[in-house]
Amino acid sequence: MVRLVRVASPLTLGLALWFLSGCGSSGGGAATGGDKVERAQSIALSQVGDLLRVRAEEGSKPPTKAADLAKYEKAFPVGYPKVKSGEIVLFLDTPLDEAASDKVLAYEKQVPESGGLVLMQDGKTTQKMTADEFKAAPKAGTNASAPVSGKAK
Repeated sequence: MVRLVRVASPLTLGLALWFLSGCGSSGGGAATGGDKVERAQSIALSQVGDLLRVRAEEGSKPPTKAADLAKYEKAFPVGYPKVKSGEIVLFLDTPLDEAASDKVLAYEKQVPESGGLVLMQDGKTTQKMTADEFKAAPKAGTNASAPVSGKAK
C-alpha cells in the first residue's frame, strides 16, 4: 500500500494543481465555471484510469465489482468514490488495453442521455462525446451492451 500512495499522490497533487491553476482556458483569461467542471470530471476519469493501471501493475485481475477497488480509495480520492456511487460507470471485468484508445471503458452516468466525458480502454485517453457519438462508439469488454455501474446491488 505504501508504494501505491507514493505513485498516486504526486499524480493526484499534480492534477489538483493543474485544475486549480486554470491552465488550458482559452484566451489566456480565467477559466469559466463550465471549464472547471469539465476539468474536475476529466480528473475523476483520469484517476479511474490510473487506479486501474496501478491495480494491473500489482498483478490483480480487472475488477468485477466496485468493492474490488476499495483499497485504492485513499490514493484516488476523486475517482474511486465516483465509481462506488455510480456517478462514473465502468465496464467491469475488462482489462486495460494500450491499443484500444477507440473503445469506451468508463463514462459519466449522464453520457448516454446527454453526452459528456468518457475514458477509453487504454486508461489514458478521455474525450467528450455527444449522446449519439457514445451510442455509436465501440465499448470495452465482452458484455459492453450491458454496462454495470459501480453501485452496490
